[in-house]
Amino acid sequence: MNGFNLADKALKDGVQGGYYFMGMYHYVSNSHTSGHLFGGVRKLFHLGILKATNGQVVIDSEPATADGPLSGTGIVSRMDWAYKVWTNVLPVLFDITVS
Repeated sequence: MNGFNLADKALKDGVQGGYYFMGMYHYVSNSHTSGHLFGGVRKLFHLGILKATNGQVVIDSEPATADGPLSGTGIVSRMDWAYKVWTNVLPVLFDITVS
């Protein structure tokens, strides 16, 4: 499959998470900044729940809305997650600058 066929297939069917091309996996990600890509060994980013904010409960008496305060109590609990790369595998992941 050359580049034109791959582009045609992506335009026709879309690309869900990525594709395998020329012996490598290419993934779509919003986790990197503009002009940078990730490269390296697969399955080294670990997804985890942050202990600092896990299970924090906020109780709000008469929560505000666009039309004014509501009569009642609002209870919000949060759970945040983040990617983690362990220190011993960091040398096999690369930040690739593209222009």
